[in-house]
Amino acid sequence: MLVATGASPRILPSAQPDGERILTWRQLYDLDALPDHLIVVGSGVTGAEFVDAYTELGVPVTVVASQDHVLPYEDADAALVLEESFAERGVRLFKNARAASVTRTGAGVLVTMTDGRTVEGSHALMTIGSVPNTSGLGLERVGIQLGRGNYLTVDRVSRTLATGIYAAGDCTGLLPLASVAAMQGRIAMYHALGEGVSPIRLRTVAATVFTRPEIAAVGVPQSVIDAGSVAARTIMLPLRTNARAKMSEMRHGFVKIFCRRSTGVVIGGVVVAPIASELILPIAVAVQNRITVNELAQTLAVYPSLSGSITEAARRLMAHDDLD
Repeated sequence: MLVATGASPRILPSAQPDGERILTWRQLYDLDALPDHLIVVGSGVTGAEFVDAYTELGVPVTVVASQDHVLPYEDADAALVLEESFAERGVRLFKNARAASVTRTGAGVLVTMTDGRTVEGSHALMTIGSVPNTSGLGLERVGIQLGRGNYLTVDRVSRTLATGIYAAGDCTGLLPLASVAAMQGRIAMYHALGEGVSPIRLRTVAATVFTRPEIAAVGVPQSVIDAGSVAARTIMLPLRTNARAKMSEMRHGFVKIFCRRSTGVVIGGVVVAPIASELILPIAVAVQNRITVNELAQTLAVYPSLSGSITEAARRLMAHDDLD
């Protein structure tokens, strides 16, 4: 059996969604008209994507962010680029601000923050995380104890603690991505049928934040390298050095590549660009197949193309003496 029950929006007790003015990301799709002023509570991936989408639709947007920048769990340089893009498009950002409550007013909503600040708008969108849909399934009757946050604990081939029961998707608490859920499901079914499978490796999974510009990443993040947990060489190449980007007047974006100090094997990367979701693939292939920056740099990229920044970044990493 495969459990794939997904997850639901997390609800703040003092900000109960009503489907009219105070909304979850599911309810937002049911609006008959665009908001006059949308307040987005939360600045993670979901929040950032809705901020971007509604800004593109011409809606004034205010963001209530609990930390000192948007996308607190993504690459810090990428988050800064997105903040600059938001600011240029008129997005108002409250930093280090936690919502204490969201209430209806006569004409809209009032968001009150824990430090006393307030902001009014026509609608409020709550994007403060998700909770797994694991309650009421009778899992305990078959010997499955829920893990932290009530997620289903699975191993790298999607097995739960109960024999013959697998789980996939957001209910497992792994990366909340459709690609990961699909791979978990495929691995589970092949394993259940007795076929040979390759356990899932989360470090090889590419993920994208669909904003303008897009933010895509794969492998070991910069924060882990900066903390000293992984010895690596890093490079960040701004897109403004790329001929194709200049032709298209792209002002925001960069390519990052990370490689091991001793071998030059690519272990991660970040792309911030209009089509970062497409450009991340060669870096993901390099991570999956343990390709070195030397090998990546010797791949001929089309000129002019944005992908040329990937091979150029690899070429510059080759210049370090410890990779000789």
